[in-house]
Amino acid sequence: MQSPQVSVILALLACTHAAVVEVGKQRIGRKTHERPYASTSSIQRQRHTKQFVYVYDMPRKFTTDVAELSPEWHSKQYDYDQVLHEHFQSSPARTEDPDQAQLFMIPVYLGRYYNWFWQQWSTTGSPWEIVKDCAPGHAPGSAECWWEKWMWAKGNTSELVREALQHVKAQHPHWAKHDGADHFMVFSYDHARCDLAKDLQLAEMGHMFSIQSYGDLTLTNVPEVPPIIQRWQENNYTWGQPRAWACFRPDADVLVPMYYDFDAEDITSPFAAKRPVSMLLRFEYKAGDGKNLVEHYGHRLRHELIELWRADPLPGSKQGLRSPEETDADMARALFCVCAPGATQDTTRFFRAILKGCIPVTFFRANDLPFARHLGVPYEDFVLNIQPDDYMQLNAKVQHILDSPKQLWHMQEALQAQQRHFVWSEGAEGGVLANIERELSIRAQSLTGVAQSVIT
Repeated sequence: MQSPQVSVILALLACTHAAVVEVGKQRIGRKTHERPYASTSSIQRQRHTKQFVYVYDMPRKFTTDVAELSPEWHSKQYDYDQVLHEHFQSSPARTEDPDQAQLFMIPVYLGRYYNWFWQQWSTTGSPWEIVKDCAPGHAPGSAECWWEKWMWAKGNTSELVREALQHVKAQHPHWAKHDGADHFMVFSYDHARCDLAKDLQLAEMGHMFSIQSYGDLTLTNVPEVPPIIQRWQENNYTWGQPRAWACFRPDADVLVPMYYDFDAEDITSPFAAKRPVSMLLRFEYKAGDGKNLVEHYGHRLRHELIELWRADPLPGSKQGLRSPEETDADMARALFCVCAPGATQDTTRFFRAILKGCIPVTFFRANDLPFARHLGVPYEDFVLNIQPDDYMQLNAKVQHILDSPKQLWHMQEALQAQQRHFVWSEGAEGGVLANIERELSIRAQSLTGVAQSVIT
């Protein structure tokens, strides 16, 4: 049962959030030709003014020991829990006095730990081939055995989260003040809490918020909004009660891009060079691949989009899987980059396309994106979004813009104005790290208002 104080706090936070969202909607709604762009000016105005984040010094089992694990397959995109821990240890926003802090970071390296754990049953040299200790009826190397070990890894990663929270609650007095509402953890995997803390009950998590990339709004209690990702089993996303917003809380969580090691000098302007490729589809779909689990991986859109391209390729377009380096080079030569969903609605390909000056083509049904809700990044000005059920309109929609040089130019101009906001490197002016601190500042300010008006 919530205390009266906590109930009042949550009510005030909801009011603060509603006001911020309304302002954000006004910013996002500005037309592209109005300069300066809404998000650029609004992001510049949102600056923290003091040290306000305290970083817990956690036992090494949660950080250093995990960093030393060597999973055979591990993508850097899941390492932003480590990146943010390192950043906040030397950030001007950090305070070493917990009594002066407004927010508290609980560093745990969950992305690497999770990948390391499920690979304990892999074939050496083929980490995606799970062949050891499969349950009866689950053939070695089958998607069923892969899923079985994946769920086991989720359970063990959940236990690591549980131990970290128990440590903070037992060793420090700060959690109890707001039932964790001023605490955050980084959940750096595809489905955030629903991958890395699925076995925890809501009472254990308190009101802690997260930094994560997963912004899917379709897994709600609204039946007429179907999920874009077809689930392997019915209770895949069940995480305590209520079910709504279990994986993403739009009123609290801070969304960030998946990590990639681009520097500011790696940005390619949409106008920097000729772009002879009209549309780029740099992805594949392998039926039976363990990573796909089921034929509906990515709403089956990868398969459907490839088949559409093979039957009716847009003039000047290219399709086919290439290395990340080759894909980045091709993005810098393309006007439109098709960013099909994978395990989630958005992928790292979406943000890499932005940095390479290629207009992303997305298939979001209902999906929040980084820095849009509170900082006002106007994705609709430089992203072509097509509803998943309308994927066969892809060529017609792209061709319509190609036939309208003025519209294309406006989209490219808007894209260029936003590129710097998606650079992860330290010191990038207006980049990801700076924008995370600005979003955290908004969160801290709302809690400060609650503390002044209610607690004291």
